[in-house]
Amino acid sequence: MAQRLCTGRHIQLPELEDIHCMPKFHFTSDQLPSALPARMRAKLWTESMDAIGSSFEMGIVTSRKFHGEVSVLQLGRIQLGSAKTVADGAVNVLRSEAKLRQDNDDRIMILINRGETPMSVRQFDRRIDLKRGEMTVLAMDMPSECATPQSGHSHVILLPREILQQPGRMLELFSATRLKTHRTAQLLLSHNVEQLLGADEDFDQPLEAASGEYIAHLVSTVLQIQGSQPAKQQTAKPDTRLANIRKQIARSYRIPDLKPGAVGERLGMSARSVQHVLGQNGTTFSEELMTMRLEAAFGMLKSGATGPVADIAFKCGFSDLSTFYRAFRARYGKTPGSLRVTT
Repeated sequence: MAQRLCTGRHIQLPELEDIHCMPKFHFTSDQLPSALPARMRAKLWTESMDAIGSSFEMGIVTSRKFHGEVSVLQLGRIQLGSAKTVADGAVNVLRSEAKLRQDNDDRIMILINRGETPMSVRQFDRRIDLKRGEMTVLAMDMPSECATPQSGHSHVILLPREILQQPGRMLELFSATRLKTHRTAQLLLSHNVEQLLGADEDFDQPLEAASGEYIAHLVSTVLQIQGSQPAKQQTAKPDTRLANIRKQIARSYRIPDLKPGAVGERLGMSARSVQHVLGQNGTTFSEELMTMRLEAAFGMLKSGATGPVADIAFKCGFSDLSTFYRAFRARYGKTPGSLRVTT
């Protein structure tokens, strides 16, 4: 256990490496000295959320009281979490650029509002107010903000991007929007997450793996892009190298100077091998990268993202605006600005 010095007293919080080994983790601010001011209690509670493998910042300005709880359940490659706050002022939880660099988390997070008050969620220049039972999706490798006017309660599901097809496109289309598809799957997902987080007994390994895969399947269904299938439901057996290359491009397409060698390095392949596999499947690295960037920009514009078109282009990995405008018009038959006006 780590000892952290605060206002002259020693406070015990688990070391992060110990937390990651725990199938279950629970922390409440009641474990902190009662004399601590609300701002410090909120800060230490926020640090306890490192248990999910991501770093956050807490913005709490006016509250004179604060109570928070965090619960985490590891189910194979899936993580479930619950966060509760009680305060007499607004509570903001942020993923800033500094925090992104700190943990390099690139997972996908499903966020479900379980509280009675609306939860404001921001990402990709979009903002949505989630009512109780509503959910959205967030990219953990991009800045985001979640806020409640006072008390809040949320459930989260964290899963690796490779579980889903076209994760980059899906995130640009749906991030910080109210998920409306597959309502039955959403209800099943919300109910099962609540039951799993509230279970008293320990999970043996087979049950842990089965529960995680079931949650992953429900998420795939909820986030299914029209015309595509969740990865596990594909009947064909595609070249795994091609699938892995596309996953890595989807993770990295925002990098302006992304090259085949950088993608290959993460897969144990040379740049030549990456280009060869793509060529065997009738495509090229440049075509794959351009497609993902254009689909991301199209999704942001169609979803009502604010800010200059140039900013959207740069966020999607374009470093040259003339190239972006020319490619966008060639693919969609209209300019980015006209798409925003007419949709």
